[in-house]
Amino acid sequence: MTSTLEQACDPDLRGAFRRFYVWRDAAGLWRARPLPKLTAGEVAYGVLPELVADSPLQLAYKCTWQRSRRKVYRYLRKYGAGEPEHDPAS
Repeated sequence: MTSTLEQACDPDLRGAFRRFYVWRDAAGLWRARPLPKLTAGEVAYGVLPELVADSPLQLAYKCTWQRSRRKVYRYLRKYGAGEPEHDPAS
C-alpha cells in the first residue's frame, strides 16, 4: 500500500521531504511540519513551524529551503559568537 505522498510525487521529489511530516488536508493543500520539533531559537531565527503549498513541487521547494535555514542556524550556534540574529530580508 502506498501513501498519498508516494502516489503524487515522482520518486526523485520524495527526498526533499526528508525530516518532515507531510500530509494533504481536506481542502487539497499540502502541509509539512519539520521533524524533530523546532526549538525556540530556530523559530526566533525564522524557521517556520508549518509549511503550506498548493502542489507537492512547491512544498518540496519550501521544505528544502527550511531544512537549509535550520542547518545555517545550527552552524551559527556551533561556530558563531552567541545567538544568531534573524535577518528579516531572507
